[in-house]
Amino acid sequence: MLVKNWLNDDFPSISVKATVQEALNQMRKYRTDYCVTVDEEGRFAGFVYKNSLANADLESSVEDYVVFPEFFTHEDSYIEEAALTFRESHERCLAVVDSDMKVKGVITLTEVLEAFVAITAMDEPGVRILLTLQDKPGELKKVLDVFALNSINVLAVNTVKRDGFRSVSIKVDASEPKQIEKLLKELGIEFLKVVEEEGF
Repeated sequence: MLVKNWLNDDFPSISVKATVQEALNQMRKYRTDYCVTVDEEGRFAGFVYKNSLANADLESSVEDYVVFPEFFTHEDSYIEEAALTFRESHERCLAVVDSDMKVKGVITLTEVLEAFVAITAMDEPGVRILLTLQDKPGELKKVLDVFALNSINVLAVNTVKRDGFRSVSIKVDASEPKQIEKLLKELGIEFLKVVEEEGF
């Protein structure tokens, strides 16, 4: 999943040559405490923050108040990389740029959470199976083959490494948890939990 699929392209943005008043107007319009700034060619110049403008002359240029952040992300980066950047930087918002450093949008934790919901298929109705597998090649395939052979579509697969094993969450396109439980038991596949999810 790429950042460009989740970025917010409706965000406060001004020229680096704009006035403090223009920056504040954009922040007020979007109800944010920041504004993205760009140069004459639309390239990312940095952020200007509301708290840094507290005592500024409203007609002065924001250029002296622009801060180029240590962290930003590219539109072709993975959304998982953006999530890791948020974790490491504690930033609330990242600018999203293309290969020419032109701003394509911004991404916040809200967009990261929306991506997580989609990646795990939480928004789709179905049945989720939780199980623990040995962390070695072919173990997951055994489970997925069961669904394929029974014409059950897999909506999402997520794994987490734990003590030499893999905790696995599989969401399938089904509506009867009991039928999924029966199928897994018949084939000797152990599971921790099988639940129906309504989606939204």
